[in-house]
Amino acid sequence: MPVQLSDLWDRFRLAIKNLNLFPSIPPTPDQHQLRNQLISTRLFIILLTLSLTILLLYNSLITITQTNTVTFPTITTYLQLYSEYPQSLSCDCKQISINHDKFLHITYTFHEICNSVFITQDWFDHLYRTFSTMYLYSDDFRTVSVFFFQTLPIFCDLSSETIENRLREFYSSQFVSASLLPSELFYLEIESLITQFISTTTNTFLLSLSSIRQMTQSNLLLSAEQTNAYPYTYTYDSVWFFTKLYDNCNCKMSAQCVVISPIFNGLDRTVILYTVPGIYTGCYIIETLLKSDLRCFYSQTCINKVLSYFIGAAPMNVSALDASLLVKFMVNSTLEDVTNNLM
Repeated sequence: MPVQLSDLWDRFRLAIKNLNLFPSIPPTPDQHQLRNQLISTRLFIILLTLSLTILLLYNSLITITQTNTVTFPTITTYLQLYSEYPQSLSCDCKQISINHDKFLHITYTFHEICNSVFITQDWFDHLYRTFSTMYLYSDDFRTVSVFFFQTLPIFCDLSSETIENRLREFYSSQFVSASLLPSELFYLEIESLITQFISTTTNTFLLSLSSIRQMTQSNLLLSAEQTNAYPYTYTYDSVWFFTKLYDNCNCKMSAQCVVISPIFNGLDRTVILYTVPGIYTGCYIIETLLKSDLRCFYSQTCINKVLSYFIGAAPMNVSALDASLLVKFMVNSTLEDVTNNLM
């Protein structure tokens, strides 16, 4: 028996050694050609074995994706499937677009000044009584205050109108998606939409305000309160206008000349009874307002002090603004900072 196994092994080795998959027809006795055929056979077997090995390894490692379709899934089913297959789950939308107002609502609040007593007609009337019964300089706070506070609600209204117009456009715009978005991606999309809305709305408002400021300065418009220039009758048939200076800043050269707003002793400019903190006076009421802040009107002491100089008016109880309501601003934030954030 061992002899037979040894004989079989020898025959097998000889068969492998002489295996020729590429014999010539008719067979050749040329030893060199036979040797090339044997080498080609062995090389073929090696490459075939290597290819089969790679193919088997690839098939054993590859993940076969099986597609299952769930018709009309509930939100609970979708969330469960998404938690299991976050990378491969796809849910096509029957309706690919929807108006923003169907799923999104934007709320906004204005600075407290826009809802305060300081922009009411009662407050304006109170200021005007002193202004109309006393001879005051145009840069006296009691003169400036009338126009200062009457301008504030204009800014509030312009801001509100701009926001409302932009909101109507925003709500009528559509959110488009061909497939259901994962919640994380959806919230990122919404944040991006809101950020873009705030940016475009702010830019629209500031563009309107900038146009007014540039038109006023470039045309050197005469202020009705004569804060930027005053007339002088040179002869009976000619009137000259002289531009005003504020701290050596000429209104002819810049519309942004301002100084802190004083309260004079009547028409005596040498005596300043009080300087209102944070309130400026200058060439134009718009520039004056934007450079000013409301720190005085967050202080009851300051308000009472200011009101004590409005002697021609009946007493009026006015409460200070509430500093605790400030979120994005400080009590000494300029009104330009406030308007740059849409009030």
